[in-house]
Amino acid sequence: MTNNDEEAGAHGRFGYVSDYDPVRHMARIKFPDKGDLVSAWLPVAVPNSQKNKDEVHLDIGEHVYCNMMGNGLESGVVLCSIYDDKNKPPLGDKDTRKVTFDDGTEILYDRENHLLKIESVGDIEIHAKGHINIFADDNIKLTAKRIDWN
Repeated sequence: MTNNDEEAGAHGRFGYVSDYDPVRHMARIKFPDKGDLVSAWLPVAVPNSQKNKDEVHLDIGEHVYCNMMGNGLESGVVLCSIYDDKNKPPLGDKDTRKVTFDDGTEILYDRENHLLKIESVGDIEIHAKGHINIFADDNIKLTAKRIDWN
C-alpha cells in the first residue's frame, strides 16, 4: 500500500478512549502515533443494533482498534477493545468465556466442564411474563439464610 492508497482508503489505527458518550454510543480516541491528537466523535461497533440490540460500553483509557477513513481523524469507527501488556485477559483459557464487571460480578462459561457460573456482588432478579421452569438431571440445592415461598 502506498501513501496515496492509505490517504484515499481505510486503514487501521490503535488508540485510547479519551471521551465517551453512552447515549449516542460514540467515542473520541487519542492516537499516540499521531502525537496524541484526538479524533472526532466516532461510532462504536456492536454485534447487533436493529431488532436484537447489544449494549456494551467503553471506559475512558480503554485500548481500542479503529478503522479510519482517509488520512485524518474525522471519519471512522471504533471496531473493538484489545488486550495489551497493561490489561491482560482475565483467564487466558481457550475453553472458558468470562465477563468480569468492575464491581467484581462475574459470568463464566467453561465449555470443557459444561459449567455456567454467575457470581454477583448484589441482588439477582429474574422476571418472566410466563412460567419459569427449572429442570435438573441431578439434585437441586438451595442454600440461603432464609427462603420465602409465596
